[in-house]
Amino acid sequence: MALATIQFTQEQARDIAKVSPGDVRAWRKAVPYLAAKPGKAARFTFADLIGLAITSELTNRFGARISDIGASVDKLFHELANARPTHLEGLVALIGSASARLLTVGDFSARQIDEPTLIVPCDPIVSQISARMMPSTPVATQSALPFPPQILKAAR
Repeated sequence: MALATIQFTQEQARDIAKVSPGDVRAWRKAVPYLAAKPGKAARFTFADLIGLAITSELTNRFGARISDIGASVDKLFHELANARPTHLEGLVALIGSASARLLTVGDFSARQIDEPTLIVPCDPIVSQISARMMPSTPVATQSALPFPPQILKAAR
């Protein structure tokens, strides 16, 4: 029996992952995984949101061109889709010129890298996306009573 997963609309996915509509349009041209989710009916999973945020890090922060890393990002989305959402914490994404892997932080070793590789820790991204999905509300503290509580006897 397959577990139901939460599906997000394209607009929700962009808002939560903090990516622009223009970015997603450009990424669809280079990433087959995203090209398979066309139009307003597209639905995205939590793992897809992580993939969008990592792609944003790669293209916006590192300046990688999606046309150069599209095949790797496609593999990344497939790796994320195969991972359980609860297991995404504690992972690092290794993105090479034509490859992508997810490793646990404990299993990661520089000896496993045999090509120039971008390394993105998943924990901060998972935390940010989780916080955007379910923002915490501050707990209101009860103010102190100006008098001590007393037991009242009910009239019979």
